[in-house]
Amino acid sequence: MNWESIRGMATSGIRTVPRRRRRGLIISAAVVGGYAAYIYAWRENLFSLEKDHENKPKLVVLGTGWASVALLRNIDTKLYDVQCISPRNYFLMTPLLPSVSVGTVETRTVVEPVRPLVGTNIKFLEAECVDVDPEKKRVVCQSSPSFDGNQTKESQFSQRDVADNIGGSSSRRVHDGARTRPPFELDYDVLVVAVGAENNTFNTPGVDSHAHFLKELPDARRIRAAISDCFESASIPSQTEEERKRLLSFVVVGGGPTGVEFAAELSDMVHEDLSKNFPQLNGSEIRISLVEALDQILSMYDHKISEYTEKHFDRENISVLNSTFVKEVKQTEVVLQKRGLPEKHSLPCGMVVWATGIKPRPFVNSLRKRVGPLQSNPRAVVTDTYLGVMGAPSMYAMGDCSSIQMPKVGDAVANLVPEGTEELDFDEFAALMKDRMHEYPQLESYAQQVKASFEKADLNQDGKLQISELKSLLDEADKLLRPLPATAQVANQEGKFLAQRLNKLARGTDEKDLEPFRYRHLGSLAYVGGDKAVIDFSGTGVLQKFFGLEPSTEEEPSTCGAPSTSPRWSRFGRRSFLPSIGFDQSYSDVTSAESSLPDQSSRSFLAMTLHPASFQLGSTDDLLLRAL
Repeated sequence: MNWESIRGMATSGIRTVPRRRRRGLIISAAVVGGYAAYIYAWRENLFSLEKDHENKPKLVVLGTGWASVALLRNIDTKLYDVQCISPRNYFLMTPLLPSVSVGTVETRTVVEPVRPLVGTNIKFLEAECVDVDPEKKRVVCQSSPSFDGNQTKESQFSQRDVADNIGGSSSRRVHDGARTRPPFELDYDVLVVAVGAENNTFNTPGVDSHAHFLKELPDARRIRAAISDCFESASIPSQTEEERKRLLSFVVVGGGPTGVEFAAELSDMVHEDLSKNFPQLNGSEIRISLVEALDQILSMYDHKISEYTEKHFDRENISVLNSTFVKEVKQTEVVLQKRGLPEKHSLPCGMVVWATGIKPRPFVNSLRKRVGPLQSNPRAVVTDTYLGVMGAPSMYAMGDCSSIQMPKVGDAVANLVPEGTEELDFDEFAALMKDRMHEYPQLESYAQQVKASFEKADLNQDGKLQISELKSLLDEADKLLRPLPATAQVANQEGKFLAQRLNKLARGTDEKDLEPFRYRHLGSLAYVGGDKAVIDFSGTGVLQKFFGLEPSTEEEPSTCGAPSTSPRWSRFGRRSFLPSIGFDQSYSDVTSAESSLPDQSSRSFLAMTLHPASFQLGSTDDLLLRAL
């Protein structure tokens, strides 16, 4: 039987099939054929990727915080073989932790698994990097022995997190063999360190044992359980009056955005939910104290914001203790000392939340020693303006664990003007400021007010700047340099910048043609309770114009509404007193970001009234994830 006869039989067979069935067969054949072609192309692409891994530069990223996720979402995986290593296999929305700690926002709202977030072309390993060899370009990793990056003692778990302590429950903590992860080493061509920082206790006695931190998801769940324990213990009929008052006293240490927002969230919970859930308790006995070592809370914001927040807290019955130091934290009290006074006094309390700042992790300290003498900053890894680690080629650092060393323009005055120049007129000075402000960000304010700057520097009023006068002006500009704040906003911008830089370098762009990192401050918001928040739009003229805001000079900042669409917390309400039965074992934690603002002279701000049923720019998780 030849091919012609076979084709004829097939053709005659198709002609005998009804028209509708014929169309169905053709469509089915097209679908099956297309699917087979897709599978074939996918397998070929997979095999080609595996082959390309040997040729691509190996990019290793340490951490899954704001900086790391921003980099991983923008890096071109066709150019790099990317691997991410972190003890935490999820991205945490750190600005919402105060809300999680009181039940306003559920934990599932503030976490996103790393793997689907960054894509399947990036390999993820849940481990902790413990050492780096810059010469061999190798990292040493192991499984983190502790569940929490800051608290490792069993006694520091709240009672509701340890199932063995819940009477009458068959649930218990089980030590099985699931978490078996041997140490391993991994070579790299490019290393990005973004491991964040840890809480700074300032060597205050008792903080590690008796105070709650608020930097990780387990911290927020412990606080939520401890708050519930305080109210449950105070509700026992046989409880003494003195002990009940102690249990209903809460101390928050740290007047930054984290401490302020937690105190505000706790106050809202007391005012809105206490009478419903614990009608036997007297709300007037509840005391919330906010302790701050400086002269005012929110000191990194404009002083008007600080004053407004303190007055608002007074109306919300939140005691603000400024210029007060915590000398010791005990299980049932904190020992305080007012600045300038020799005597100390004790403040009984049921729970202490410590939100005072950050310090480098032990891994960061060991890395600085490994790199060498160029790492002179004891608080962070020093990088250049391109985020490259000083003294370690092919290594970058970003986020809370790093600090950018900005070049001082006063030391480079000889390179700014042509050789032999003795003086500059106004046009030459203006051109110098405009051309050099991208290289030296401290010149930006002088370039924006170039005429006033020239007149101020021209001491002899001859219309020309001598080199000595120019040097004095540039030295004054160097004094304006401030380290970038340890915020999610900074880390996110650094991650995007580094991803774009690495992509361009891999495509062959000359390194001299790439611009240094420039931070663009987009403002900051802090919730102060009572459905009100303060917003600092310092240096954000575009946003200020977009929202129709102007700097306020009134004692009470103005209020405004906002777009509709209810967030998740307003749809479901606060679940403050639900029992906590333990942590999700798939969530371990290591890094986060603290909130603060850069020091600037002129600021604009706004107090915004947040209506739970109307305020939102999208759902809570979608809004903040969209920032990435």
